Amino acid sequence: MKNYGILNYDKVSVDNFTSEKGLKIRRKLNPVLRKIFKIATKGDIIVDNYPKLEDGKPYIFVATHNFVEDTISTLATIDRNAYLLFGTTNQLKVNPEMYAAWANGFIYVDRKDEQNRKDALLKMKKVLKSGSSVLIFPEGGFNNTENLLCQRLFASPYILSKATGCEVVPIAPYNEFGKKEIYMNVGEPINLGAYEDKNESLTYLRDELATLLYENLENHAPHIKRSDLGDNPRLDYMEERKNEYLKTRWTEDVWNEELTIYRDHVEREFDSIDEDLKNVHIDKNNAYVMAPVLSRIQTKEKYDFKSYMHENWNKNVR
Repeated sequence: MKNYGILNYDKVSVDNFTSEKGLKIRRKLNPVLRKIFKIATKGDIIVDNYPKLEDGKPYIFVATHNFVEDTISTLATIDRNAYLLFGTTNQLKVNPEMYAAWANGFIYVDRKDEQNRKDALLKMKKVLKSGSSVLIFPEGGFNNTENLLCQRLFASPYILSKATGCEVVPIAPYNEFGKKEIYMNVGEPINLGAYEDKNESLTYLRDELATLLYENLENHAPHIKRSDLGDNPRLDYMEERKNEYLKTRWTEDVWNEELTIYRDHVEREFDSIDEDLKNVHIDKNNAYVMAPVLSRIQTKEKYDFKSYMHENWNKNVR
């Protein structure tokens, strides 16, 4: 089934994606929608911390991104209407839950298109200047790393805070795979626009998000011994992450888009170097240098999550 009513929502302009009337209606309907989102959430939402926010004031809510229901549970927790920045093309087309996102208010962004990303920023500025809030998951795709509490962030929270003066509210939802409880840890507002340096501001925000998530882990995550791990814990972790994605029905291979994360020019250059190194001929003169390098590259490719998803996602297209 296709979402015919909102199928072309990805093409609406900055001027036409919403209206002042639509913004006002969504602000009034928000208490009802929050109750609906809470009921629709399969897990049980438990709010550990929530700051005192000013009534009628727009904020830039930013959240860590780890599990399927983190979006709906965050919308159910936020105490005011917040337009959702949404970048999953396949779900826009086929997931009926997108009608609920439309009722709440959302901004589609094509993560692969530079102009579309710029337009999405202008749309969010329009929402904030109207008096409504926005919700962003600035890591891009899910955090599928084994050790990082929060990945590097895209710059939109800083750009928006700088342009509008709105404060940023960090949020860390947490759900242990296979459990019902969803714990929400919400931090105090941050004046991110006060920073002159973009990288410094985003590093600070990432640290705040990571701290909130760490508190959730410390308070609610199960403790296991290293001896409890299997023979290949990295592969086990990848399988668990795959199963989290497959809680959603996908009708096509979406993983190049869904697994988008921020990578700067240095990281992209290292990737390019690794590709070149694979073509180096090994002889007795360079083996002692190249053997460990190629071993590292092979291990990196073996545990490449994007390749794993391309190969193992459920291909029962309906």
